[in-house]
Amino acid sequence: MDIKTRIRVALGIEEETIALAFEGKLKDGTIIVSEADALAEGVAVMVMTEDGTTIDVPVGSYEMEDGATFVVEEEGIIASMGEAEEVEEVETEEEDKEEMADDRLAEFSEVVMQLFTEMKEEIDVLKEELSIISGTNLSQEEEIVDLQKENTELSKQLKTTPATENVVVNKFSKETSNKVRLSKSEYNKLSQQEKFLYDISK
Repeated sequence: MDIKTRIRVALGIEEETIALAFEGKLKDGTIIVSEADALAEGVAVMVMTEDGTTIDVPVGSYEMEDGATFVVEEEGIIASMGEAEEVEEVETEEEDKEEMADDRLAEFSEVVMQLFTEMKEEIDVLKEELSIISGTNLSQEEEIVDLQKENTELSKQLKTTPATENVVVNKFSKETSNKVRLSKSEYNKLSQQEKFLYDISK
């Protein structure tokens, strides 16, 4: 709008007619409009009042309902734009990463607990097997000790018990003539020891 038109509008001679292409709301509900299709740096922006008239947006920083921000350094002119959504997206990405990290930590903890349980079960099985083996070895050792004792006692008994008959080993002894002569069939029925004693007693 040129200066002449502004003066005529101010004097009420001519009504202000503005073709508005953009309309939006600030976060506090204030309606803003612009002749441009969208808010951008260098675009004129105005506030729509309740009676339908417009005034230039005062100097300051503003935030739209959708999160977009803009700064006005000269009344009615956008100096710079900002995207709050990017910050929110970054925060969301960080939150997603934290959630993923928590999920992975939980999965790792679950795997560790499962492995610990399996290892504990294997250790218990090994302990049980070792206990059985140890018990078997102990019983075998006890049997060996018992046999050794029994052998010792038998040896003592053999040493202290006298023979019932003296064995004659001299074949020229006078007593050989009194020995009973065995037939071949009877001789064959004798054990090796009996055969040996019989032979030396001839």
